Amino acid sequence: ALGDSDDNAVVPKEAYKKQDSGLIFADLRVGGGDVATVGKKVNIQWVLRKSNGYFVDSSEVSGSVPFIFTIGDPKGAIAGVDEGIRGMKSGGTRRLIIPTNMAFVDGLEDGKPGPIPVGFGPKQQMRRVQANGKDNAGEYVYLEVQLTRVR
Repeated sequence: ALGDSDDNAVVPKEAYKKQDSGLIFADLRVGGGDVATVGKKVNIQWVLRKSNGYFVDSSEVSGSVPFIFTIGDPKGAIAGVDEGIRGMKSGGTRRLIIPTNMAFVDGLEDGKPGPIPVGFGPKQQMRRVQANGKDNAGEYVYLEVQLTRVR
């Protein structure tokens, strides 16, 4: 879990917002800091899960090193994360339900849009999710992100 968020917390259905792109998100905790907007450089902590809730990887596994990117830069974050954190305030936590066409479409190698899971096993799990998503519209990537810094 991120910070003091509760992995098993029930989020009311009406808290989820669906974007035209297919991305779905819900704020688990609204931050009180700066707002994430296009052109801003941001730091996030993250937890990645498969659509069945199975844990894949997190920034905590890698020593809590944040994922840092500039919003709107297509080489920075996967499309679902880039769109999903816009409007968040620093200190906030948001659950993102990302369709596979907004996830790791460019691959899972180092240097590709992230956050990229570390290690063969987690990368292989996400490759399978991406492959399954091509034939299954109900397949998605589940990410919880905590916006820790906006500059």
